[in-house]
Amino acid sequence: MTVTRRAFLSGSLGAAALLGLGACSSPNSNAGTGQTSAGQTSAGQGSTGSGSTKSVGKPSGTLTFAFWGGSAGETAGFTYAKKQFEAANPGTTINLKVVPYDGFFSGIDRGIQAGNAPDIFRVDYTTIGKYSKNGVLLDVSPYFTNAEIDQFLPALWDAIKHQGVPYGVPHQTDTTCVVYSKKAFEAAGITSVPTSLDSAWTWDEFSAVAQKLQSTLPHNKFPFAYDWTQAGAFRWLSWLYQAGGTLLTPDLSKCALPSSAGTKALEYTQSFFAKKWVPANNTIKTSTYSDNFFLSQTVPMTFVGDFLVPELADPANGYKGGDWGATFMPRDVAAASDLGGNAIVALKNTKNPDLAAAFLKFLVSEDIMKYFCEQAVELPTLKTLVNEQLNYAFRPDVVKVCAQQATTISDTIVKECTIAGFADINTALEDQLELAFHGQSAPATLDAIATKVNQALGS
Repeated sequence: MTVTRRAFLSGSLGAAALLGLGACSSPNSNAGTGQTSAGQTSAGQGSTGSGSTKSVGKPSGTLTFAFWGGSAGETAGFTYAKKQFEAANPGTTINLKVVPYDGFFSGIDRGIQAGNAPDIFRVDYTTIGKYSKNGVLLDVSPYFTNAEIDQFLPALWDAIKHQGVPYGVPHQTDTTCVVYSKKAFEAAGITSVPTSLDSAWTWDEFSAVAQKLQSTLPHNKFPFAYDWTQAGAFRWLSWLYQAGGTLLTPDLSKCALPSSAGTKALEYTQSFFAKKWVPANNTIKTSTYSDNFFLSQTVPMTFVGDFLVPELADPANGYKGGDWGATFMPRDVAAASDLGGNAIVALKNTKNPDLAAAFLKFLVSEDIMKYFCEQAVELPTLKTLVNEQLNYAFRPDVVKVCAQQATTISDTIVKECTIAGFADINTALEDQLELAFHGQSAPATLDAIATKVNQALGS
């Protein structure tokens, strides 16, 4: 089945695009071999417009690639890429290092300081600026032609640039949707669930759904859980954008959060706790994530990224509460969601930059990216794949919802969430939202966030 992804991340997110969703594939899905070497791999955009790539010859040597183990599908995708790359380039070895997400970047930071960091590592779009602005990443512009640049969705290529220079490659993207127990909805008398963005619940309608669920649940269960936990705190900004606000001024120089929209978004989300719609430990700094609340059936509805679909759909260890479906994020004056996803970057001081660049290009070659996205249930960054049928390993119906939801990621959201200081801003959101959900007033929270944001911006 094919779904229209209106405006999904095409530069200003205004151009139409299509994402193909085919039947489920097995883990041995016949993706192409992707056997191309540096300078030949189909890839994406560079920024310098050289017209030809750096001549590096046949790559050889050994590199270490570190990534967090988000799911079996992600690990399978990276393992497949390693094997195909090594087969296509005899004399190369890519050592995979799988690390838990919690503490991943602190480990990278320690490695950089000690001089023993992995040559290549995975980094989310909201964190990449922390590394690119400090000058520790490899500039990949010599390795990409303008023609290769044009194969990426422009907004995602822009997400890996700092001061016009590309550092790494945009590997995939994801965004948030709402999953729910059909059995619980039926018991609560919820008979209508949005099947299109145009019919997505308003905040008032979402509140009514939460109240209906609450009325039928025992005292130790709650209507829903949110996904703003830990480094995902930036996802709270979706509610700000839905309320018609922005994090920054149009020139990205100052914080614009203290506003009527900011107050509305914060007070509404604070009410989740006051009304006991979410578990008391569903706070920013909890160790329990939104998917865990759903899997344990503590909540019948939760906000999750599409990358968690394989976990929920796993026959052995997935959701055991019966049939479950997916719908869209609520909307207020606007619809909005979060920019998720990750880039792959190489260190500037890697001993073999040509090999590192060759492997980065290989990861974003069409066949390799296609296989990865199918197994990991994530969204691609190449234009050709946006227009192609992808055979997702799990629940293509849920990916359809996420793909449509991704069209609500505005150009403003992309720009604000990928500025160089966003890692510090996200930390401020973690700290202050945690306080807000434990009693700190909305005005005090917004002012405190604004102070930290302005410090991160140097204003």
